[in-house]
Amino acid sequence: MKHAMLTYHYLDIGDIDGYASLTEQNVTLDHPGAPPYRGRDAVLSAQAAHATLLRRHELDTVVADEGRVVVLGRVVRQAPGAVRGTAYGVDFADVFTLSGQTLVRACRRYYYAPPSSGLSAHPEHPPAE
Repeated sequence: MKHAMLTYHYLDIGDIDGYASLTEQNVTLDHPGAPPYRGRDAVLSAQAAHATLLRRHELDTVVADEGRVVVLGRVVRQAPGAVRGTAYGVDFADVFTLSGQTLVRACRRYYYAPPSSGLSAHPEHPPAE
């Protein structure tokens, strides 16, 4: 579990080498809106492209059980040149699969999004017609 948690720290400070030390050689990364990245080199390139000191992860809940770690939180970004304190973010859930050595073997991210029109957020409240 510690390796999964440390990935956020290394990404938030822009330490891609530190992040790499926590991953398996055949690591996979799946994020919405991006192609899946397979292998350490591809994953590191993708993470380096998004690394910025203007982004941080605020973690809320961590659940771990035999080779899997689920992390709920919020990724917060500050626009370059914006006044301090002016940030925006989105809620996420990351599902990590760990190797026998507890290194990150895979990470799949899910973002919170409101239901599309026509779908109710609550099953007991049907959409308005």
